[in-house]
Amino acid sequence: MSAQVVSISDLSFGPEKSPVLDQINLQLEAGHFMGIIGPNGAGKSTLLAAIAGLIQPSCGTVELFGKPLNQFSRHKLLKQVGFLNQLHEHEPHLPLRVRDVVAMGSAGYAAPLWKQSNNRAEIMAALEQVEMADLAERDFRHLSGGQRQRVRLARALVRQPRLLLLDEPSAALDSKRQDRLYALLRSLCSDQGMTIIMVEHDIAAITAYVDSVACLNRRIHHHAMQGEQIPDDIWHAMYGDHIHIVAHDAGCIGCAHPTEEAQ
Repeated sequence: MSAQVVSISDLSFGPEKSPVLDQINLQLEAGHFMGIIGPNGAGKSTLLAAIAGLIQPSCGTVELFGKPLNQFSRHKLLKQVGFLNQLHEHEPHLPLRVRDVVAMGSAGYAAPLWKQSNNRAEIMAALEQVEMADLAERDFRHLSGGQRQRVRLARALVRQPRLLLLDEPSAALDSKRQDRLYALLRSLCSDQGMTIIMVEHDIAAITAYVDSVACLNRRIHHHAMQGEQIPDDIWHAMYGDHIHIVAHDAGCIGCAHPTEEAQ
């Protein structure tokens, strides 16, 4: 039996009468690849932030690698976690080389200079994974949006994390790059035992790669395993009645965007 990497119990966040997250319970083992889908404002990014230790839940607990995530364990546990937050159009363009941006994700990046080790090999290996090694010396500011997104992913991968948290990692990537990204993530789970939690909007695009899909809108309405169709009432519970549901095949169910997206 695989080791448990993430265990969330009765997690809530936000005002009691109108929580952003409400009674989240989730357990994931090593090597599991889970996608999270849901409407805008559903709490998807907030859930990743709670797992990454960036926010303190109003109630409930988060355990990583079998240990509670708290102020005493946070620093040590998060060394084993990679995190890619959402790509924002107006985020600052850093006057740094590509490899310097990736180096920021190294576990020892903030250590004193006399304790830092030469991790160039790890940096280049991470850039190879995202097909950006040939641009290692390029100025990060001069990259396209898709290239910057791949560099940011390399920054999350450089520490070779046991747990990888991704918030819309395919943003700014074309369809071919998206497929290659999902294939890379699948191989990290299958070959290296990495556990990945990924927020995405297009369930049809990720179904062939993930092990499960969590349907989130403040709470987890359904956690579907690979090959399991998500019942129509779950879609309506998340998005309301303004939705059109289309079955793609026996192992995937997808949906068009609702005419009025839940907030």
